[in-house]
Amino acid sequence: MTTLSAIRPLTLSLSMMLMLLPQVTVATDMLPAVNAKQVEFSAHLHNGDRIGKIRILGLLQLPSFSVNNLRFAEFSDLAWDDDNGILYAESDQGGLFWLQPLFTNSYLTDVKLIKALPLRELGNGKAVRWTRTDAEGMDIVNGRNGRKNDAELVISFEREQRIMRYRTDGTAISQYALPKPLDDIKNYHGANKALEAVCIDPGHGVLTAPEQPLHNERPGYTRIFDLKGKSWYYPVTKNSGIVAMECLGHGDILVLERDYLSLIVHTVITLKKIHLPADLPDGATLSAETLVRLDDSNGLRLDNFEGLTHHHGNRYFMISDNNDNFLQRTLLLYFEIVGEK
Repeated sequence: MTTLSAIRPLTLSLSMMLMLLPQVTVATDMLPAVNAKQVEFSAHLHNGDRIGKIRILGLLQLPSFSVNNLRFAEFSDLAWDDDNGILYAESDQGGLFWLQPLFTNSYLTDVKLIKALPLRELGNGKAVRWTRTDAEGMDIVNGRNGRKNDAELVISFEREQRIMRYRTDGTAISQYALPKPLDDIKNYHGANKALEAVCIDPGHGVLTAPEQPLHNERPGYTRIFDLKGKSWYYPVTKNSGIVAMECLGHGDILVLERDYLSLIVHTVITLKKIHLPADLPDGATLSAETLVRLDDSNGLRLDNFEGLTHHHGNRYFMISDNNDNFLQRTLLLYFEIVGEK
């Protein structure tokens, strides 16, 4: 693993000390400071400015470091716990991080690390290890019910594809049964193109989507699946794959797409909105509204964005996976969808 050279010595020494302590009992004030850096979205796009149907409300660049034997890097999705004011971030390496976003005049200006915990295996309670660590999608249950400390997380995985329920301390509760054809890894375009996105809709229950269309899908389409065996055709942008979904209620869903073919030299991130009525027949074709198309060839500060969660009102967080290398960046974007009720 590559560690950024700009980490302060104090941060490194604290990280080494924390590795010797029980992971769940580390005091909050002993965790290293994140030292987030406020950055502009582009030379001509600042906080409060609009692009497409979103308004930029803050962009942070987060460093990579080690804490509690976990890498603060490779973030693949987010979930907001409104009852506890916690932003959960999961990593490809099986880490679950509790973050507290900080705001100034409604703009995101910093983030505080509250806890760093491993995701654990169902049954034996051991920390999930490679190749079973590749957590990708995440959503929250009981995150807005007015009661503290009763939230659960639903997390989807690649490589050994599965969807799990977790407590927010990383303890596994149960595993969902996957319907055909999602239950066979041979139906995917590779183990690393499996269950990239998951969200929970009140009408349909748990919804999921592979990063790339399954073998022999209709050209230009992938499918969104529920866990009861139904699926619907989604028009995916050429050269892109689904990397996150956020269920908003009433069948409304945000879908985050990423151009995956040329990630290092050219990145395109597309945010779309679809409507999935509770009575929509199995096999129906969905229509998608593009809210914004972000292309780094236009001078935008982009990276491998693949995590998305709803905050308050029309406001959302989005995070990038830096693959834990010095060529990429972890970016936490706060934005508002404009023109929405």
